[in-house]
Amino acid sequence: MNILVIGNSTRNIVCSATRAGYTVYALDNFCDVDMRNCADKAFLLGNASEKKIYELIQTFGEIDGVILGPGFEGLKFKKILGNRNEVAEEVNNKLKLAKKLRSLGIPHPETEPLSKASKLKFPMMIKPGYGSGGIRNFVVKDDDGLAAIQSRSEASEFIAQEFVEGVPCSASLIGTGDDACVIALNEQLIGIPGLTRLPFAYCGNITPFITQFKNEMIEYSEQIAFEFGLKGSNGVDFIQTEKGMVVIEVNPRFQGSLDTIELSCRINIFDAHVRSFSGDLPKPGKHKHFAVRNILYAGKSIQVNERLFKRLIKCVKMERAADIPEKGRIAREYEPLTTLLETGRTREMAIEKVERSARYIRRITEV
Repeated sequence: MNILVIGNSTRNIVCSATRAGYTVYALDNFCDVDMRNCADKAFLLGNASEKKIYELIQTFGEIDGVILGPGFEGLKFKKILGNRNEVAEEVNNKLKLAKKLRSLGIPHPETEPLSKASKLKFPMMIKPGYGSGGIRNFVVKDDDGLAAIQSRSEASEFIAQEFVEGVPCSASLIGTGDDACVIALNEQLIGIPGLTRLPFAYCGNITPFITQFKNEMIEYSEQIAFEFGLKGSNGVDFIQTEKGMVVIEVNPRFQGSLDTIELSCRINIFDAHVRSFSGDLPKPGKHKHFAVRNILYAGKSIQVNERLFKRLIKCVKMERAADIPEKGRIAREYEPLTTLLETGRTREMAIEKVERSARYIRRITEV
């Protein structure tokens, strides 16, 4: 089966598909070394027009299934292995999602268009109405801060949301459209000092997430999957508060937690994703150990030198790193530089190991 993956960064999906035995082609904006090593053929997207993208795809030959990442859902193919366009649109629209979750009785922050943000209490979260990753998220604490945001030229792109404090986490599920199975619960790492200076940037995951609200996460996630008819690999983001779980967002696509789930549970998510389109659901994953993924962002614009490149390649061979940039590539300030991976018998052991690696790589980049 020939699979085409199109996205901003496709490495985790491409490598999972290759491990599952598929022939994989890729188009993305990084073309990291390990992604190209996994793919049978790959091209850098750059600023390619839609016409150019279709021209590149023709060079791959026959394609049996297409995976579309965020920002590329508008591309037209007959054999998309993902949610229907209208489903993705409804789920990705945070205002529509908020209305739907309210109707289902599922806890969700109060959400308003930015123009009606005065209905909410301070502090409030300001975020894009579409998109994920947290890079453009920020908090406003008073009327002056809100007025400054509302006066921006791009203000119409943002929404306002009740600010919820707690532990960020997620549920990863596989759906058939009529049924769903949560395969793992994950802790989310957001705005971690030492990895990024962006306060709400997504910095990775820890799998599994141990919580007293496990059943609540599973119940809400499976209800959401059923209501939207979600197919394949999908994720539901939560904040764990003292009172329970609050749903924050729904991601109708592969999630960044793919790495830690596969490392922790030793299952292949891509194969489970493909099988779901034939109505097959996997069993919930049983974790063998804790797995941590840290995304290290560039603290300043740097060029990947030979020392850094060799160190990262060595880590890849030990399954301790991923998303390896080409030697000579310039990583700009606030851009993801690389991914660090570790496992351990306990959460603390895994975190200690990955933090040690992150500090070492950071020292190299600051020379």
